[in-house]
Amino acid sequence: MEKYFKIEPHWRRSKEEIWKEHFEEMVLQKEAKSVKTGIGIRRTFYYAAIAAIVIILLIPFVYIRTIETNRGDHRLFLLPDGSSATLNAESKISYRPLYWSIYRTVKMEGEVYFEVEKGKKFEVKSKNGTVKVLGTKFNVLSRGDSYFVSCITGKVEVISGERVVLEKDSRVIKGKDGTLFLEKRDDVGKLISWRDNMFYFSSAPLTDVLDEISRQYNVKIEYSNISDYLYSGNFSKESDVSVVLEIVALPFGLKLERFQNGYQLSKP
Repeated sequence: MEKYFKIEPHWRRSKEEIWKEHFEEMVLQKEAKSVKTGIGIRRTFYYAAIAAIVIILLIPFVYIRTIETNRGDHRLFLLPDGSSATLNAESKISYRPLYWSIYRTVKMEGEVYFEVEKGKKFEVKSKNGTVKVLGTKFNVLSRGDSYFVSCITGKVEVISGERVVLEKDSRVIKGKDGTLFLEKRDDVGKLISWRDNMFYFSSAPLTDVLDEISRQYNVKIEYSNISDYLYSGNFSKESDVSVVLEIVALPFGLKLERFQNGYQLSKP
């Protein structure tokens, strides 16, 4: 039995029917495209939201504030909790402000005097060691291989290979072999007198004294063959640098000469 299929050619359909068919196809294609676009937009928004949340969570750990002083300058700076840091010349501190309420940590270089408000643990880190306190006043010097921590009030713990607890009017010195030496001082005020532009030295290497003068006055000082000399004395930054150098050079019979960019000390 034969079957016949009726196929209606386009020319037998009206223009309205053909247009309606094309219009319906266009609508279906547009709807499908809109669905795909909507899914893409939602996916993009989702990933963007996740990225934004990650960035917000990381900001407290990434954002670091740095305070530093140039040669010849001192600076008093207040930390977020009201604790203060006084920076000697050519010194630097850095901390995370947005993380401060959770963890009070300061990284430093140079010499800094701290007055710490009572609260959570307060840490001062440098390449030579770490100082931990709760609330006290203390001074930290960390320049090159030199490391001195002086406790003015309260107690501080110094960690540098070993642990030492400092009480009021005491200081710890890190030796060349890394050993920490604890000493009691009845003149602890002199150890932080640099804040008032006074500098005291007791059997200090003359090279260290000259380096400090150079740092405080921001002047170049050249010297040689004086590594064995020890100096005891003091100077005020209110005095002219040439006067200070003459006073320091006198006990050793050193010759002081001035040149265009600074001074030179030499044996006669």
